Amino acid sequence: MVNGYWLCARCYAKLPHRPHRYITTGGIEGGDVPARQEIINAPIAKAHGITLGQFVTAMALRLIAVTRGGFHKHDALDYAVDILRVLGDPFGSNDLDWTSSGARELVAEDMQSWDVDERLSN
Repeated sequence: MVNGYWLCARCYAKLPHRPHRYITTGGIEGGDVPARQEIINAPIAKAHGITLGQFVTAMALRLIAVTRGGFHKHDALDYAVDILRVLGDPFGSNDLDWTSSGARELVAEDMQSWDVDERLSN
């Protein structure tokens, strides 16, 4: 859970509820036990012992620190999710470092583009 909503670990879409699926179980043919429907919640996405929520929070806290409070936590969390969306790699893929140091590196890389934009605008 990030900022009060669930986040898809593949596309980083904001979801109002925890993803789940329905299955039908039980039900003995010709018996007295009817089939019933069960809800199975999606597992919490983890990579290298860190959850997606913890990873996004680490990115957000780094953004707040680097900008010396230029971001409020809510905005920093949303911006961190936007960084992940732009990258397009699902959480836990082998292409990125999904540790807390990896979160800091992603923010540092994004901040480099800010420096380039600032130099071009001067």
